[in-house]
Amino acid sequence: MRKIIILFILVFWGQLLAQSAEEAVDLLYDQQGFGLRAAAMGNAYNAVADDYSAIYWNPAGLAQIHSGEIYASLYNHSFNNSSTMLGKETNGSQSFTRFQSLGFVYPFAVERGSLVLAFGYQKIKDFDSHGEFSGHLSGSNDLFFNISNDLGDYGDLYFDRDLDQKMALTSTGNLSQWSVAMAIDLSPRFSAGATVSLVSGKNEYDNEYSQTDPNSQNSYDIFDENDQKIEEFYYNKYTIKQNLISEFSGFEAKVGGLFRLNEHIRLGGTITLPMTLRVDETWDLSDELLYDIKVLQDNVIYQYEDRLGLDDGVFDYNIKVPFKFSAGISYSNDLFLVSASGDYRDWTQMKYEIPDERNSADYTYLMGENKYFLEDFRPTLSYALGGEFRLLKGLVNLRGGFRYVPTPIKNADAKMDKKYYTAGIGLKADENTIVELSYRVASWEATKYYNYGYGDWTPDEIQTYEKYNSNKLQLGVKINF
Repeated sequence: MRKIIILFILVFWGQLLAQSAEEAVDLLYDQQGFGLRAAAMGNAYNAVADDYSAIYWNPAGLAQIHSGEIYASLYNHSFNNSSTMLGKETNGSQSFTRFQSLGFVYPFAVERGSLVLAFGYQKIKDFDSHGEFSGHLSGSNDLFFNISNDLGDYGDLYFDRDLDQKMALTSTGNLSQWSVAMAIDLSPRFSAGATVSLVSGKNEYDNEYSQTDPNSQNSYDIFDENDQKIEEFYYNKYTIKQNLISEFSGFEAKVGGLFRLNEHIRLGGTITLPMTLRVDETWDLSDELLYDIKVLQDNVIYQYEDRLGLDDGVFDYNIKVPFKFSAGISYSNDLFLVSASGDYRDWTQMKYEIPDERNSADYTYLMGENKYFLEDFRPTLSYALGGEFRLLKGLVNLRGGFRYVPTPIKNADAKMDKKYYTAGIGLKADENTIVELSYRVASWEATKYYNYGYGDWTPDEIQTYEKYNSNKLQLGVKINF
């Protein structure tokens, strides 16, 4: 057996397990929402919102629905990550198919105006991702082990340089809502609505780091008390694995308004109120070390495989999420529809909070991260543009859109901003059934620092340059009754 007695494990993996301001922002940043027509139009839907998905985009839009509606959808998300680490480029890709939404809309019979109730379930953001990074380290990462086994006690032996390194990170899960909404006409031209949602979700994150010695550079000659060489020691491979399961829960409310300026132009706006999101985490670390010892007297090679469960635990905390303000405008006639929307949120106002009846001493690091919301992040204004052409008297609807989402990281390179290009089609299968299809492509870049240990590296040397390509295909059906 052996013991790990290095700063590498205590610092590197301690940082991965610790929560950061960036992780909290990533959790809520760039929500995709749902809805096939909305997605095909680039999410420029705040001032359109005339189907069940209005429960997310603008609940006031539900007042435009005058017959019962059943809405359901699913999606396939595929992505590719190209990364460059230590001068080597690596590609990773993955694909997921998920159920997305199921909702119901019921308009009440009223003498004037409109009164509409909607309720259902939808996934508003997925965490599915996969990345692989690899490279050759010629310097040192200060990794060593205290080796002890049935052949003897070998003391501290370094496994720290001339290594092939590899890391694989996989994340799966989603953030979802169980929602109920109501909309009402307050005047012939103005509708108001509100949505309340139970927010839930789960994210399972796996991180595996490995290093191998392809050229036996991390090897040792073992001598007896007479300085006679008796054994040869060879490191082969070291692997450490992290599994982190995060479960989310919270309560969200939003209010919206829709103003019909005339028969063609609509103005919409929503306010999503601040929310406290609870996070419950379960995590564990395990590792494996492979090495050989050759006993020269017998010319026998002994292979050793050591495994340890390094640590595990549970942790919970709260994230205070600030206001989100959204607005939109649309123009429509019998032949086409054009629309624009924007979302504003001040990420500097996010913060971590300690749950009730917890020992504040356990949250010292987490509370220290709150200053970075102010120092490293900024408010963002994302916008979307979309349109629809109505053919054959509405039997076929062709859609397209564009969405721009700036990174919330202060002073970041514009390459980190996300740009989405969308297209879709709606087909009226019969008087009461519409089948919809949308497709979205996106690309962006990022620079990250994965700490593989402390040694004679410079910050520039341990940067990982990443390029992302994302494709999402959605299919849904709307049935009126």
